[in-house]
Amino acid sequence: MFSLSGMTAAITGGTSGIGEAVAARFAAAGARVVIIGRRDGRDIARRSGAIAAIRADCASEDQVARALNEARDVLGQELDVLVNNAGVENTGPMIADATATELQRVFDINTFAVFYGLKYGPLVLKDGGSIINTASVAALMGIPGYSQYSASKAAVISLTRSAAVELAPRGIRVNAVCPGSVFTPMLPPDHPEVPLAMQMCPLGRVGTTDEVVGAYHFLAAAESRYITGQALAVDGGIVAGVSLGTLEAVATKAAAG
Repeated sequence: MFSLSGMTAAITGGTSGIGEAVAARFAAAGARVVIIGRRDGRDIARRSGAIAAIRADCASEDQVARALNEARDVLGQELDVLVNNAGVENTGPMIADATATELQRVFDINTFAVFYGLKYGPLVLKDGGSIINTASVAALMGIPGYSQYSASKAAVISLTRSAAVELAPRGIRVNAVCPGSVFTPMLPPDHPEVPLAMQMCPLGRVGTTDEVVGAYHFLAAAESRYITGQALAVDGGIVAGVSLGTLEAVATKAAAG
């Protein structure tokens, strides 16, 4: 059940964080995996069980196209799964203080990298394959100071839905995973988002990569072959409603007067 034995996969942003954890999960489930990222990922590939690491800046259209072709060549066949996971963090500035330059940088890696993956990925993907895009719970709700990041990830969900419809005749499924706050190098324990997430999250804590990778595994496996065009939140319940921690904080502040 949920075996990936004999399957092939490429993962962008696979040299760190969620991407690295997904690579390890896929490899453990029997897939042959290639990771793609900006840094030298050879040691990470060995650690995660991937068969190779390809260096590429996923904000570059030419480099994405080249890396996906290389992944197919390294694997020796077309891909079963493509995970468009490369991303960058951006939190803090309100819209009034944000800059167009920073907005462009965030969109270049968070949105355009997914666009390039959706454009060139199907050229190296088998019919009946699966594409999984990493969006964010921030795409599903408004959060002060997250406008640029949220907009870039909301665009990923929109691209996911459009691609799901366009690729359906080939049986290629396209879905998005929307993680909440998850401890990674982009979100270390001392990040200012951590106490906010702990209060807002109904489960009362920040997630770990091990708690997110199961969604990618499911969407890659044959058992999810009737699911496409969906955005799956893995967020500890944040989009479900107001947490007790938030209500208690508001009540305490009101009582203090």
